[in-house]
Amino acid sequence: MDVVNHDLNRYLASIDAAEAFEDAVERQLEGLESEFLTDLQKNSRFKVSGFQTFTPLSFLHFLLAEEFHPMQGLRWLAVKQLVSDCNGPNARYSGWDIINYASKRGYCHG
Repeated sequence: MDVVNHDLNRYLASIDAAEAFEDAVERQLEGLESEFLTDLQKNSRFKVSGFQTFTPLSFLHFLLAEEFHPMQGLRWLAVKQLVSDCNGPNARYSGWDIINYASKRGYCHG
């Protein structure tokens, strides 16, 4: 019986860890999207690390070229920013963790 309880507890802990990871990533993505959107509404530039700096006009060109809905485009850029942030030495998660999560959720083309 102890083996069953141990396996069940380990299984539940892994589910809790996965949910905590997903919640943390979603909060970070939502925060980045909010920052990008605020900058767009102020008609100012915003930089996506490892990608490019956007103005409202260049963001529109990006959306049209990639055939994104505006909110989907913001989420994709937030993923790019978070991957870049997570490639640092003190990051809690790796860039590949974020890429795998984003791909699973359909945030990336592939």
